Amino acid sequence: MDSPSAQRNKGPIWSIMESTILPLLRQNKETKRLRVLEIAGGCGVHTEHFSSEMAKMSINAQYYPTDPDDASLQSYQERVGALANTSTTESVTISTPFCVTLGSENSGVLEDGNAKAENNMSSTIISHAGEDPMDLMICINMIHISPWTATMGLFKVANAHLSKGGILMTYGPYKVNGTAVESNLSFDESLKSRNAEWGVRDLESVEGVAKENGLVLDKVVEMPANNLLCIFRK
Repeated sequence: MDSPSAQRNKGPIWSIMESTILPLLRQNKETKRLRVLEIAGGCGVHTEHFSSEMAKMSINAQYYPTDPDDASLQSYQERVGALANTSTTESVTISTPFCVTLGSENSGVLEDGNAKAENNMSSTIISHAGEDPMDLMICINMIHISPWTATMGLFKVANAHLSKGGILMTYGPYKVNGTAVESNLSFDESLKSRNAEWGVRDLESVEGVAKENGLVLDKVVEMPANNLLCIFRK
């Protein structure tokens, strides 16, 4: 399984990660290992690229990939397994991909928001990734092609599992002040015709959900093909 859109955007996204996001995280972490959680990672194209690039920079990282789709998880596992047989990711450990479905009972959202509460040890994310908080969460091209409850779940997970000063990076098309370029407005109509719960979201609405969950919109970067890369900090 492959993703042409992920192949196209992995380079531009990594460029912002390298120039902006990783330096911000280094301000918080001197010697500890970087913990990365990717939500809705699809077939693993971004995981493969980002982990390889981190390894080239000798970044010590633990990468946790997730997706809600069984077929994608199988492809994910094959891609991760192939990487494990090379030396390109020596400083980066990629965990076995696991299922997280945002907005559902297995989303890993903790009832009291405390990732170390003993009564929440059954959390999906904790059971696969342990209790320590994440430094970086990545969510690419999910918000517009999922129900609004998934976006709400995403930020609840960020609130529960990000460290103080940690970053949630999102990427995709957005409306700003209620409008967008014509191609994104047409895309919005197309999405809604396929599923009434999908659609290009208002950035202001997403920012509102972020604030409700203790995150602030720190930076917005214009990307190719009329997409935005958003950096939210806890």
